[in-house]
Amino acid sequence: MRSLFGKGMLAFLVVILVAVGTVAILTGRVTETAFRRYTLTRSGMWDGLTGRLEAYYEERGSWEGIQETVSQLDHLWARMRGREMGPPGGPPMMMDFRVLDPQGRVVANTQGPPRGSVSPAELETALPIEVDGNAVGYLLPALRNPHGWPLDAAQAAFLSRVRRTLWIGAAAAMAAALVIGGVLFRSVTAPLRELTAASESIAEGDLTARAEVRGQDEVAQLAASFNEMAESLTRIEDARRSQTADIAHELRTPLTVLQGTLEAMLDGVYASDEENLEAALRQTRTLSRLIEDLRILALADAGKLHLERECLDLRTFLAEVVEAHRPRAEAVGITLAMRVPELGTEVCVDRDRVAQVMGNLLTNALHYVPRGGRVRVETDVGADQVVVSVIDDGPGVASEDLPNLFKRFWRADRARRRATGGSGLGLSIASHIVEAHGGRMWAEKTPSGGLTVRFSLPRPDTSLPQGDA
Repeated sequence: MRSLFGKGMLAFLVVILVAVGTVAILTGRVTETAFRRYTLTRSGMWDGLTGRLEAYYEERGSWEGIQETVSQLDHLWARMRGREMGPPGGPPMMMDFRVLDPQGRVVANTQGPPRGSVSPAELETALPIEVDGNAVGYLLPALRNPHGWPLDAAQAAFLSRVRRTLWIGAAAAMAAALVIGGVLFRSVTAPLRELTAASESIAEGDLTARAEVRGQDEVAQLAASFNEMAESLTRIEDARRSQTADIAHELRTPLTVLQGTLEAMLDGVYASDEENLEAALRQTRTLSRLIEDLRILALADAGKLHLERECLDLRTFLAEVVEAHRPRAEAVGITLAMRVPELGTEVCVDRDRVAQVMGNLLTNALHYVPRGGRVRVETDVGADQVVVSVIDDGPGVASEDLPNLFKRFWRADRARRRATGGSGLGLSIASHIVEAHGGRMWAEKTPSGGLTVRFSLPRPDTSLPQGDA
């Protein structure tokens, strides 16, 4: 039996059998014991003893000395304790009894010293001892083996009907429990079967398969989580296909130009001079940069982006980067400024990688800010991190496009190509480099108009150790 439904029903059946069987057996035994005690008490053989006890109380006015008196009744004591006693024609019975006061306290006991009291349930089964119509005490018979007390035909038939009713009720309860258990187990296993079928479909390549979510229990939560996973797989697959197409497009453009240039030179259309060779060389450089970008992204995805960390003063480092880009800024009429605190700017980073990040951000800003614009580099020092910001007053990016800035091959202008807008990998690479250092990168709109890109780097006491990211 391998199915979850079969295993669950078998376990449920075993539990029902144990529970119902135990209840039926215990109830039957308790009922039989109580019934036999009742017939023993009401059998009439205790009338003589009850009369003697009534006479004793009427003469004394109390139960004082009743224990000694009971012990001195040798003929009654011997008859009750040692001689054959039982219903006519029945087996000999060994009997004892207790005498109780009206509150249920034991005042005499043939089995030992009188002490304690009986429960209200036991008191209800006792024979009353009455004087002048008032109960002055009770006689509570005790049979050493209640199951040995014989029953007449009517009593035995009654007890047999009780047993039969108990077992019929137990069987009915077990059947009802199995039906209810089957329905409940089916409500659990049916969604699991659907979930299994959906997972098998996804394993076969059908990413559109989804599990139906019914209710709010754990199985429904599992189905919802499965659907979220399927949605994530679909997005990843779509992104993979889109990325593959983008990579193919980015590679095809320089390859096409390079191939056309070389073929034209071979056919004599272009002269094999320095100018045409330089054009072909530029395309090979473009290919090399794209391949290197893809390599860096692959290393970052695999967590293998190696960082050669060194501790440096961020103020001095940023000044060097800004000065390196100042000639280009002046050439296009853009003001390039920097505001960095003098203290607290020491970080332990891979100098070349962070320079690559800053170079990407400044290049983008200088590319999109119009002539006469302004680009600022600012640094804010926190308790455990340093935040570097590149702020421009260019055209900016729409608010809905800000989350897409760091996606691979994404461009605000879908018509741009590498020649005019880059491959769309720069910001994605920069974000991965910052994350490898233990920081993060984000973008926001500049209040006065334009775009602000910020990234954080941990202070030396919280930075990552040197090695692979």
